[in-house]
Amino acid sequence: MTLRPAYNRLPQLDAADGFTLVEVLIAAVVLVAGILALIGAFGSARKLTLLTERRTVMAHRAQLEIERLQTYPYSQLAMISAPSHSSEATNPDYYVNYGSPVKCKSVGDGCYAWNAEGAAEEEAIVPATKGECTSTPESGCGVVSSTPTGRKCAEKVGACEWSDGLVEGKVYDFVTYHADKSCVSKCEENYKRLTVVVTAKVPAGNHEPAPVRVSTVVTESS
Repeated sequence: MTLRPAYNRLPQLDAADGFTLVEVLIAAVVLVAGILALIGAFGSARKLTLLTERRTVMAHRAQLEIERLQTYPYSQLAMISAPSHSSEATNPDYYVNYGSPVKCKSVGDGCYAWNAEGAAEEEAIVPATKGECTSTPESGCGVVSSTPTGRKCAEKVGACEWSDGLVEGKVYDFVTYHADKSCVSKCEENYKRLTVVVTAKVPAGNHEPAPVRVSTVVTESS
């Protein structure tokens, strides 16, 4: 009897035992989509963190400005010149003479809607030219300037341009008369409201944070 040599036969692979080209492409697409989504999440988180940091710096600057203004005598808390209305809604001066017609006293000096969310809450602007200070405006009476342009916060108080590391912007200050609703008469002459609005300037393509607004009422005895 003739013996036949044994041959090692390779097992035949079933079609289900491997990956087709289509399956590989689908897996690659899913993987790339997951990576892109992860990168996008990291980018959004970074932007949110940056925005929060900017808002924190702006709030600190606003509180610092309020505290600086409160160190001045009550008589000097007045605006050197009346601010002008701005047509740009992003400019804090947009709320100067916001109502039409003006719904507060001292129409000649203008009004300011200190609460941007309530335009009806307008108050008369306190001018330095009507006896609010012990000296003339040219001598420095009235510490609040109507414009921050060209005024560095490190050198000036009352509207200035500020910078803190990589963040910079402008500080707008407003002084208005505040009338106590429970008072009978002439209350607007005994109370003043200090309102500070801080804006930030960001590079192009970045989300610009909303202005930070801080307000407080001071009395002649405070």
